[in-house]
Amino acid sequence: MRNKGKRSVAIALSAVMAFSALSTAPDADAAAKAKKITLSATKKTLTEGAKFTLKVKKVKPAKANKKVTWKSNKKAVATVSKSGVVKAKKAGTAKITATSKSNKKVKATCTVKVKAKTNVNDVPKQTQAPIATPPATPAVPNNTPAATPEIPATPVPTPVPTPSITLPDDSMKENAAFNVGTVINYDKTQDVNFTALAKQQFDVVSFENEMKGYSLLDTEASMAGDGTPVCKFEQADGMVEWAIANGLKVRGHVLIWESSMAESFFHIDYDKDKGLVDKETLLKRMESYEMQVVTHFESKYPGTVIAWDVVNEAIDTDNQTKADETTGLHLYTTGKFYQIIGGDYIKYAFEYANKAVAATGADIQLFYNDFNCFQAPKTEYIKELIKYLNADPANPLLDCMGMEGYVLFEWPGPNPVKQAMEAFADCGVKVGINELCVRLNDQLASGKTVSEKDIASHAEMYKKMFTAYCTFAQEHPNTLTNVSIWALFDRPDLIGNTEHYDYGVYGTHSGLFTADFEPKQAFFNVIEVLKEKGGN
Repeated sequence: MRNKGKRSVAIALSAVMAFSALSTAPDADAAAKAKKITLSATKKTLTEGAKFTLKVKKVKPAKANKKVTWKSNKKAVATVSKSGVVKAKKAGTAKITATSKSNKKVKATCTVKVKAKTNVNDVPKQTQAPIATPPATPAVPNNTPAATPEIPATPVPTPVPTPSITLPDDSMKENAAFNVGTVINYDKTQDVNFTALAKQQFDVVSFENEMKGYSLLDTEASMAGDGTPVCKFEQADGMVEWAIANGLKVRGHVLIWESSMAESFFHIDYDKDKGLVDKETLLKRMESYEMQVVTHFESKYPGTVIAWDVVNEAIDTDNQTKADETTGLHLYTTGKFYQIIGGDYIKYAFEYANKAVAATGADIQLFYNDFNCFQAPKTEYIKELIKYLNADPANPLLDCMGMEGYVLFEWPGPNPVKQAMEAFADCGVKVGINELCVRLNDQLASGKTVSEKDIASHAEMYKKMFTAYCTFAQEHPNTLTNVSIWALFDRPDLIGNTEHYDYGVYGTHSGLFTADFEPKQAFFNVIEVLKEKGGN
């Protein structure tokens, strides 16, 4: 009897459910109700006047309606538009709430902290550009009537330095279908002549050292804190502000690199006299550091840092180096990231970088960057790395492959470089030439006289390299992100200087311009190629 009774109840319930399903089916098909909303960011720090866009990253169920209404609980602090654009108004904290249009009970929030704009007087003196002191106002003779107190005196404008060079008639960036860039240091941003040239010639700049870990990590503050890495951004901020003032975007270089991270980052309590931290601690530091760096520049200077080199020069081509057991990759094994975490530190680095970019809601491209990418077996090893990082097609971690292009005027030639670019593009990623330098023979570092033939060969190689880049850009639309020049100027003073060997070899007579800002034949060759093949 019990079984029969249960069966009767089950039949009755089935009939009710069937009727209910039939009566509600049309509404369900029209728009499934959301049960959960996930936003592109849950926390955000902005400077007064800055903007960023909040988006619905995903909903559950996946087919649910993604439409929401936006609301700020403190409009005086931060407002939000109908499309999710948040604008910072004044210092304070506001909560931005997204409410599902299909289910009013489902909400998600993002806490927005707004900081006051930095006053120039609050910036440490060593990071400020010199400010000219206006001339003193001449004393007013006793017989001159005093100025009316209600009318303030007109301030004397600070003199603006005038460039003392003549700029070229042509611009590389105006003739290229891809971003043209260069690599700079802080001193360059203080040079009025370089500033004028950079503004005319380039779309984007990278910083030599000022965004590297040993520049950004504040070891003393980190030692005094709770274990979380503390960063110092003053000098890098000043350079980014210089870039903005001159219409330039910035490529961030570099988040995680064995050779550029502060040594204290790997030690207990950030003390180099203590032992190394364990894997869990280093991973937490990596994640915090990458999140702080990426979100700092995007929140303070929205849309300016358009790319980050996440990991730099990790591939080892030594025949004695075995493939990493965990990842199957050929990696340098002597660095602390590898020793403490293992070969998959690269994957963690890209996962954390993607998380940081998602928190900003910005479109920031993430690169792996390396040198001599055109050489075997390095090209194949890099292809393995790309496939490893992008193994999940629904969640690829790597956007672009960055190639450092240091070449001699007779080696390797443009064909191997173009073939490597095509190999990486075939892996489904974009390609950037992040450091191009056509250098002269190593013998020149020992004081050999540079001949007219050498200079002509140097200019011809620049022509060949840019021809290869432009051809690649035509054959692979929207794939070449940038070509950035390293050693833009000649440094003949470094010939034979063994204390600066790298500069002696790479920078002696390798530039597009002389040390006096005169364009060389190499520059005119680049312009010629861009006008013929690289136009928009």
